[in-house]
Amino acid sequence: MNKGKVMNKKILKLLYRSFDTELSEKDQKSLDDALERSDELRMERERALAQRQALAKSGTQTFGPFFPERVMGRIESLGQTKKNGFELFYETFKAMFQRIAVASVAILLVLISYNLIKSDIIPEDEIIFASDAAMEEILDMPLF
Repeated sequence: MNKGKVMNKKILKLLYRSFDTELSEKDQKSLDDALERSDELRMERERALAQRQALAKSGTQTFGPFFPERVMGRIESLGQTKKNGFELFYETFKAMFQRIAVASVAILLVLISYNLIKSDIIPEDEIIFASDAAMEEILDMPLF
């Protein structure tokens, strides 16, 4: 009985495939033999043909113009509405920090180049404004 179910699945696949493509002679012969033997398979074939004809008669055969763009726009808009407060805060903070980081790098490069231009002999510590005297002064400063 198990072999019959497997055979039925194979025959059903052949039946459905026969609607779309040309079958090999061997497959077509096995499908024809199965159709002659099985009333149930013939009924399934008629049902599938009726469905195909009903779909062919229906007016909608395409998705219309710009369908992929509309779907992607809807998917992207769904993703944006599902953000919680933390995600919105993170994105705002990230955007703000990117601007500050770029400005900080630009200012740092200007200060380093100014320091390099003004001094004759430059120790490595002073290039990045980190000499021991300056660090001690900064650490000894009262904050309030």
